[in-house]
Amino acid sequence: MQATNLAYEKVNLGTAECIWLANQYHAEDEIVLIAANELSPEHFLRLFITAHGMTPTGIWQTHTYARYTDSVSGKDHFFLIPMSQNKHEKRPNIRFENGLLMIDHIQTAIYPQSIPHTTPFWYFHYDPNKEHQPYDSMTLNLSPACLEKCVLCAGAKTGRVNNGMDSTLSAETVVTRIFEQHQEAIKQLNSVAVVTGCFPSFNQLKQHLTDVRRNIDAYCKPSTYRVLEHNIVTEEQFDDIVGKLGYDIFVTLECYDQNLRNIALNGKVGHKGRDSKKFVELIKTYANYLDARPELGKHLVRVTYLMGLDSLDVTEYFFQQLAEINQSLKHTQIVPWLSIFTAYNDAMRTIQNKDFNLRFLLDGMKLTKKYFKPELLVNESGTTSDGYARGFF
Repeated sequence: MQATNLAYEKVNLGTAECIWLANQYHAEDEIVLIAANELSPEHFLRLFITAHGMTPTGIWQTHTYARYTDSVSGKDHFFLIPMSQNKHEKRPNIRFENGLLMIDHIQTAIYPQSIPHTTPFWYFHYDPNKEHQPYDSMTLNLSPACLEKCVLCAGAKTGRVNNGMDSTLSAETVVTRIFEQHQEAIKQLNSVAVVTGCFPSFNQLKQHLTDVRRNIDAYCKPSTYRVLEHNIVTEEQFDDIVGKLGYDIFVTLECYDQNLRNIALNGKVGHKGRDSKKFVELIKTYANYLDARPELGKHLVRVTYLMGLDSLDVTEYFFQQLAEINQSLKHTQIVPWLSIFTAYNDAMRTIQNKDFNLRFLLDGMKLTKKYFKPELLVNESGTTSDGYARGFF
């Protein structure tokens, strides 16, 4: 196909159009050409669009949210389109026209998607495959004051903000207000995630998590409570939070390269930026804790990780360590909770890996499947089909 012959013509998207895009912008890369043939058209396009980016449209000035239905799996996907990459390279013309995403002359079936029920302190997670149950999952960020002020915070899964508050919001007050405003949530709420900020001590964190659970349980009984780890490191602390309070813990790594961690996480301030090796020890301690207690019914250790910061060599080294721990476990598996790093401004882009492009993402997917079961990644790694907009899978 030639763009000059098909300019702005409406095309029924398929593998042929993906091959055209691969040849037009990645003709020298056989891996990209193979992916254009083998992936579903929508999957290939999502990676292609994420790698190239576009000028943001809609209410956000830093990114665009979009949605599509995969023609192979039949699942809906909700994903984030970052700002355009290097302005000096040959780039596709990606934009929305008449409510559908265009790439050069090719019209796709991708369309804009907003996120309902969002505030700086709590939101109901948008899952494109659960629109009949919009209150299924909720995230709380009731401790927005955080000394660490990580550069990556605005790009984190929660979208939380550091807004200068000095105290933690009352769980009772906020929870009461939420359920009064969204009464259907009492019947639908199945999962609660808590972002903790940076509590000065474990005991204060424990008290906060206790308050959250007690106040929500007074209205309904979600099957899952999750906390993004902060200051939970010893077996005794795991027993308090997991064994007694019933939370699942997400270990918040983000990247492994320590130099990057020091820059991206402002890590010298608090626990978030602890040395990578200490994170591996923490992961192992948590995995062994769960493995010795199968009666808890918690068999996954999720480790948040951003693809696009570390080099793939560093990523592989880290994944090798996790895979070795997995080999020693009988009842438990460690699985990375994978997101694609998306820069919100030029300053954030300076920490993005210099090799970040479509080939980087494809190689990263192959690498991830080498060390973790593909079905586990698709079902348990925070995918775009579950509504995690930066999801890798």
